[in-house]
Amino acid sequence: MLKTNSVGLTISAVPLLNNISIDCPRGSVTALMGPNGAGKTSLLKVIAGEHKASQGRVEINGQSREDWKQSEIAKFMAVLPQSSTLEFAFTAQEVVALGRTPHATGLLRDAEIITGALAKVDASYLAQRSFVQLSGGEKQRVQLARVLAQIWEHCEGDSATDGILLLDEPSAAFDLAHQLMLIEIVQQIAARGVTVVMVMHDLNLAAKCADQMVFMNCGQCTAVGTVKELLTPELIAKVFSVDAEVITHPLQGTPMVVV
Repeated sequence: MLKTNSVGLTISAVPLLNNISIDCPRGSVTALMGPNGAGKTSLLKVIAGEHKASQGRVEINGQSREDWKQSEIAKFMAVLPQSSTLEFAFTAQEVVALGRTPHATGLLRDAEIITGALAKVDASYLAQRSFVQLSGGEKQRVQLARVLAQIWEHCEGDSATDGILLLDEPSAAFDLAHQLMLIEIVQQIAARGVTVVMVMHDLNLAAKCADQMVFMNCGQCTAVGTVKELLTPELIAKVFSVDAEVITHPLQGTPMVVV
């Protein structure tokens, strides 16, 4: 579904990525992990098309990303950046409506989708509130609703094509309840065939939903594998420079990092 083949990125003579190759199958959840400056966000921006790869290429459904029209990609790929600046006093509902811009599904259908997206992220009560007056966590939930609305047919419907969702540190502003809500949403839409790639810092949170982890450092891919393969004390020490123990989660049976 989504692949990066030997992707490199150099900006202003500064190498940011080097030879990154990742395979993200349909309906999989890939967590990009690593210390600050590892290249996680840069890789996400190359996949999103914000940066053009200096070497290698990104493939979507076996076709180079460069061969896709942006207007077509916008119908099935949505991107949630680390932060979204909005200075206009749009209501939360109007912000979510921006996600429907690539589509021509009509006002009535779009209104249904906007309502559904806000409900999905526990933000229905914010619909008529001014976005600029919301808390950081509320803003992030509204922005999450916006990107879900953009690919709603892939998340909730029976679209003939598959969706892609790119999330950059989506849980950073969330409280515990909404972090778990995010994980549930990711799992639900992946089960419907949406391919999710997300930058995460919380190893344990990522372990709850990731099919594969990608450990990055200094613009390179240090390791790619399942949660059980990568969450080891040796790799965690190598990538994050932290001594940690890995135990079995008492309820889920998955690896759990203790530092």
